[in-house]
Amino acid sequence: MALQIIQQGHNTVLKGLENFDIKSILECGQCFRWDKNGENDYTGIVKDKVARIVQNGSSAVFHDCIQQDFVDLWYKYFDMETDYKGIIDSISINDPIMKTASDFAPGIRILRQPLFETLITFIISANNSIPNIKRVVARLSKMYGSSLLYEGKEFYKFPEPAALANATLEEISMSKAGFRSKYIKKTAIEFNSNPLKVDDLKSIGYAEAKNTLMKYNGVGAKVADCTLLFCGAYTNAFPVDTWVKKIMEELYLKKDMSLRKIGEYADNKFGELGGYAQQYLFYYARSNM
Repeated sequence: MALQIIQQGHNTVLKGLENFDIKSILECGQCFRWDKNGENDYTGIVKDKVARIVQNGSSAVFHDCIQQDFVDLWYKYFDMETDYKGIIDSISINDPIMKTASDFAPGIRILRQPLFETLITFIISANNSIPNIKRVVARLSKMYGSSLLYEGKEFYKFPEPAALANATLEEISMSKAGFRSKYIKKTAIEFNSNPLKVDDLKSIGYAEAKNTLMKYNGVGAKVADCTLLFCGAYTNAFPVDTWVKKIMEELYLKKDMSLRKIGEYADNKFGELGGYAQQYLFYYARSNM
């Protein structure tokens, strides 16, 4: 059934959703600006738009969202143009491990998030828990982002590079980002001086794009890969964290290996679909191992 995008009053209704599960998408560790209201009911902010999304099976309602806003922002953000069934079929054929992982959460989609926000939030993610990452990001946004009123509640846009670049280290530290505060400050200064776009990263190839991001303070291989994957630049990026290392070693490699070697194995095995494979494996491992 083809996806239907229907405006009903002030809402946009999607019907015929396939491989789309709002809980899996928003709770698989790729984003930090969404809050759960209830079962399959989330509110979040992206760029200058707030949305409340309620899903019921193959239908979802984007509250207070006109159809044009959905087409202009949310369609791309939720990667609606991508054939996830085809991806799952491709990476799970003759691979019972991936078949189990993708069957566990077939509704995961890789979000296409703003580049600067993705970079900073994954700098914050280093040695950090998801609840704490969300709190730090919320504080920074309230301190340096402009506000929007939605359903009687204030939401805050993610700060512009200039706002964080011009903030003092002491001010940024008030967000409780800890040792990451200096990385946020230095990266914001560099990004503000030399703005970078997703298309810039796409034009130079994956290896050079990764090296470019790793020149920022606080950006190692994992943060660079997370940024490249979750801003929509490279779907072959395969971030390796504790959970992914564990599942790759236990289920695929049967031995202890370096993060670099695991990344090389994943590149050879999954190729351009590595980022999708990583998300299925990460979500499965975190939920079951």
